[in-house]
Amino acid sequence: LQPYLSNLCVSEELRGRRLGKALVRCVENIATETWGYSKLYLHVDLDNVAALNLYRSEGFKDVGFRWNPFWAGKAAEIGYFVKSYGSEER
Repeated sequence: LQPYLSNLCVSEELRGRRLGKALVRCVENIATETWGYSKLYLHVDLDNVAALNLYRSEGFKDVGFRWNPFWAGKAAEIGYFVKSYGSEER
């Protein structure tokens, strides 16, 4: 069992205010400080450049796995990313 970041969204009228970055950091804090995990996972639509740039700028690494679910509509490929933190407690 590992923490997984799912469905992070910022309203269009509030974008550009670094709210996405703040939300990612909040989730990271909960996963690492409160729950004691050393990794956080997520999937991202590789065509969503803003989300991809956010996650990469926050240190998430592409693990190279591609997922092409039928229900994803126009999302050609879904990338699987992980970020590791300090110790390997969990």
